[in-house]
Amino acid sequence: MRTALAAILAAAPGFELAGESDPDHHLTDGVVTRRPNVVLVDLDAIEDPAVLAGRWHARLPECAVVVLTSRRTARALRRALGARARGIIAKDVPPQELLDQLRLIAEGQRMIDPVTALAALDAAVNPLNDREREVTAAAARGMSTKEIAGHLHLAPGTVRNHLSTVLRKTGARNRWEAVQRAQDAGWI
Repeated sequence: MRTALAAILAAAPGFELAGESDPDHHLTDGVVTRRPNVVLVDLDAIEDPAVLAGRWHARLPECAVVVLTSRRTARALRRALGARARGIIAKDVPPQELLDQLRLIAEGQRMIDPVTALAALDAAVNPLNDREREVTAAAARGMSTKEIAGHLHLAPGTVRNHLSTVLRKTGARNRWEAVQRAQDAGWI
């Protein structure tokens, strides 16, 4: 995808491709040296986009971070905003729409993919209570039922009851699916 995107940008009038990099490479020096108006980041390929953006934001605050994602979820929006993104664009937008959005972002506007924005609005109503969120967050860290019980000062049976409720509320088949759904919805 990076190669196709680079070709689209290189051929588009008004765009100059300053460079490209594998997500695993350290971008700080290249970004600060080239001083681009916009940096595109593949949100799906970065473990923590906030760390990536933080590497150069202090030295180049005028550079707009734009994230591309295939996951149109509240979690994707939260991660993008955590990376100080000025734009979040879906990977499947047509090339001309991508270019139009990038131009607007380079001019100072903010752009958020509408499907992602709607997912975030839908996630605003969190069906999990405080304790269910705590239990689910602990499960997300890979803790066993016994570990969650010790960490939250609960009986293991109480933890199992909370997890059962979370499964029901998220419509998940198992705790890992429930964690993923809760994260995607922005509930934990």
